[in-house]
Amino acid sequence: MSSFDYDVIIVGGSFAGLAVAMQLRGRRVLVVDQYPIGSHQMSACGTPLATARAVGAEASILETHPDLVLHAGRRIIRFPLRDPYVTFDYRVFCQAMAAQTDAEVWQARATSVHANRIETTNGSATSKYVVNASGWRSLLQETNEAAPPGQSMGYALETELPLRWDDPGLHFFFLKQYVPNGYAWIFPCGATTRFGVGSFSKELKLRKALVSFLDRYGLKVGDTHGGVLAIARRAPLHNGVFLVGDAAGQCLPVTGEGIRTAIFHGIHCGRAIARALAGDLTAEEARNLYVMQVKSMDRFHRRLLAFQSLIARTPEAILALAGQICARPALTRRIMDKYWNDSGWFVGQNA
Repeated sequence: MSSFDYDVIIVGGSFAGLAVAMQLRGRRVLVVDQYPIGSHQMSACGTPLATARAVGAEASILETHPDLVLHAGRRIIRFPLRDPYVTFDYRVFCQAMAAQTDAEVWQARATSVHANRIETTNGSATSKYVVNASGWRSLLQETNEAAPPGQSMGYALETELPLRWDDPGLHFFFLKQYVPNGYAWIFPCGATTRFGVGSFSKELKLRKALVSFLDRYGLKVGDTHGGVLAIARRAPLHNGVFLVGDAAGQCLPVTGEGIRTAIFHGIHCGRAIARALAGDLTAEEARNLYVMQVKSMDRFHRRLLAFQSLIARTPEAILALAGQICARPALTRRIMDKYWNDSGWFVGQNA
């Protein structure tokens, strides 16, 4: 019998951590999260339909969206998608993923994380491997490495209101008077609608921007949720600990898309660890395999950062013109295929 309490400990019970755990069925896995699984929504909860299917979370889908809709200047530009996105119920999505694991769950806060041991408010535990999927706050801890020069964070705030938005699609608004260096959005979710603002400028007062955006429609802000868009990349391995999802800064610049990338990298991380536990790889080889997979996307991440900076300097009228050009079906398909393929689009295939 191993001297370790578990084969793998995963700190964080959201998209990234659960994706890791799903690859480790039959192993002794502990998931540690300070909140009950699926109870602490922080994102807009939109992802490609294929991603929801890949993790068996179709029951969480609230609405399917065949288009991305860009609002820039006075123009409304639709981008038909070959592969639709969906908005979903966070609790149902996470619980569907958790149901496909054999993991034990501790509701506790991790106070110390090491390569083979963690300390929590519920006690300590040891394991052969430790995964940190605890989210963007992990990037801000003093014990972690600083973000690379020039890489900032994004910030987002959203409210969900009990009203039906009749215009289908995921709507993005470039309104520089409200959200400089960012955008607002409207995501229909069946009987409800999510309104949000996101910016890559720390100085922006998000609640004020959200109030101004909703004033356009005669609406008032309800309960809010949000946090950091963790686009500041850091090493996916830190002192022997695997870092996945927002803890590794794997959210995408420009779009702020982080759910799909968290699941994609979580699958790769979990499979590398599973191979090591099966004896196909050494511990060092498993860690190196995961690091190489993550680093293979560094170039794409840098290109998005440069594009994000360009958008921030571009007037709305020029953005609208560029959007109209890119909305041509053949060009839209080429752009979206490139975006999805370079960022780990179809997790079932690429993982």
